[in-house]
Amino acid sequence: MNVMIFKALLPLIIMGAGIVVLMLQIAIRRHHVATFYVGIAVIVLSLAAVAGLSPTTTLDATPLLIVDNFARLFSLLILLAALVTLMASDQWLRFEGAESGEYTLLILLATFGAMVLVHAQHAAAFILGLEILGVSVYTLIAYPQRQAVSVEAGLKYLVLSSASTAILLFGVALIYAATGTLDFQQMGAGVAGANNILISCAAILILAGVGFKLSLVPFHMWTPDIYEGAPTPVTGFLATVSKVAIFASLLRWYTDARLGEYEAVLVALTFVAILSMVMGNLLALKQDNVKRLLGYSSVAHMGYLLITVIIFTAPGVADLAREASVWYLIAYTVSTLAAFVALTMVADRGAYPDSTHREKLQGLFWRQPLVATLLTVALLSLAGVPLTAGFIGKFYVVAAGVDAQAWSLLVALVLGSAISIFYYLRTIYSFTGHAELDGGGAVAMTLMSKTLAVILIIGVLLLGTMPNQLIDQFSWIL
Repeated sequence: MNVMIFKALLPLIIMGAGIVVLMLQIAIRRHHVATFYVGIAVIVLSLAAVAGLSPTTTLDATPLLIVDNFARLFSLLILLAALVTLMASDQWLRFEGAESGEYTLLILLATFGAMVLVHAQHAAAFILGLEILGVSVYTLIAYPQRQAVSVEAGLKYLVLSSASTAILLFGVALIYAATGTLDFQQMGAGVAGANNILISCAAILILAGVGFKLSLVPFHMWTPDIYEGAPTPVTGFLATVSKVAIFASLLRWYTDARLGEYEAVLVALTFVAILSMVMGNLLALKQDNVKRLLGYSSVAHMGYLLITVIIFTAPGVADLAREASVWYLIAYTVSTLAAFVALTMVADRGAYPDSTHREKLQGLFWRQPLVATLLTVALLSLAGVPLTAGFIGKFYVVAAGVDAQAWSLLVALVLGSAISIFYYLRTIYSFTGHAELDGGGAVAMTLMSKTLAVILIIGVLLLGTMPNQLIDQFSWIL
């Protein structure tokens, strides 16, 4: 391995080595503080390695992995989300009295799997990353074993995710039968002379498998139960890191493997996107548990994001569609992380998982104003209110949709956004109420928690008020 390849793969090497170091540390001596700081150090070092890569680096590091600006950006986003999750989990683990060693190890393993996914240029690497991520997430969902609802959620995700992976693998097998290769670029070259019906069937099967991971309708049934049953920091991790990685992989399939050039695929994607935007928001209207509400909301947000994929092949729209997808994903990730960090900070020991019910959040502004402010800013951003990250993300999606004249998709986006404003504002309004509940079980905020809350609030607002300056910083990918 030459120096250039080693440097390009250094983020993955650091993450893999860090996982081994953490396992040794746990085996030698279990210590919450040591485990926490080893996990933080591994993520920070990997972040530094990603940031140190040249913006112009594009390298086929191995036959399975590619290092380019696309992988670099999404690796940064995944690592930052993992860092926030780990920091938010510290006081939650202490509060719940849960073992931190295996939890931190699983977070790092899932992050490693997500990073493999965004670097994958071959179906074998895609499946490998998907399984590393998936197996880690199964266990994280069921982590507090004394909670029956968490074990149930973990089993549901295990069974349904395994079925979706089998469907996806069948689609990959059909593509291999049609093109004779599993390399994405070679697939794209071989698709032109392949059997159109076979490729279309394969693409739809892959879409079904990926659609489950992204919670797209009609593959969304697992979402509210898993969001509610999983530990709150894990739900935030699943809603961000997992979906960022899967969506990045979908873009690779769609662009490099050229699966978006078939009419049947475009029709299926359009149908799924419209259903996700409308049904996700309609189902969220009926939810009283904020985690379930955010689960259905994520269904709608993945529908919004799918618009950028559908219009990618429209003439003259590719660059704007790419920019829209990147910024919407950044806005969604920051806003969703902020929401789940806030919910982690108001967890009740005796009410898990009911501590995220809207009634439990009555009067939150008077009990924990910083947490209420963080959750309010996050929900306003997810609603797409101006001066927040979510507004800029939706603006880009709408602009790209107008250029592509995707009017049916834009109508569904506007309708879904209008519905979402009601349930987001209804939840925010409950924070100002005067409830008899005193929130006695609420987690006492540490200095780290307060700092994290302030950083997330500033991040959401900066993305919404200074987009041009931030776009300049990320011009190398757009």
